[in-house]
Amino acid sequence: MRTLMLLVLTIVAVTGLHTAKSRVLVEIKDDVEMLLKHSSSEILNQFVKDVIPSVGCSEEHLCQAARVMMNTHIKTMLKRRLFAYSKNCSSDIPASDEIQMRDFLKKISICCNTLHKYKRHVK
Repeated sequence: MRTLMLLVLTIVAVTGLHTAKSRVLVEIKDDVEMLLKHSSSEILNQFVKDVIPSVGCSEEHLCQAARVMMNTHIKTMLKRRLFAYSKNCSSDIPASDEIQMRDFLKKISICCNTLHKYKRHVK
């Protein structure tokens, strides 16, 4: 009986973790859309390091994106949500090309879509 209860609690905990991570991805996408719609052209045209690859992404890439966002003057919950989604990552931002903030935010949104689809299929 104890074994069965432990199994049930484990399944509930894991399912809740997947749901929470999926929710954070949706919130990140919402923040990105809000920034793209309501930010000034000055903010969207600034250059930032391009840490998200064009094809494929991971939690590590979102964490690196949060580190890049720390060096901007954007005041939203996006930075916190990016860090919340990706718990641990290296502190170094890899050397990379620079892109406009507008394109960087679009890459974050695409990465979230990719990870969200992957998370739904892993369940």
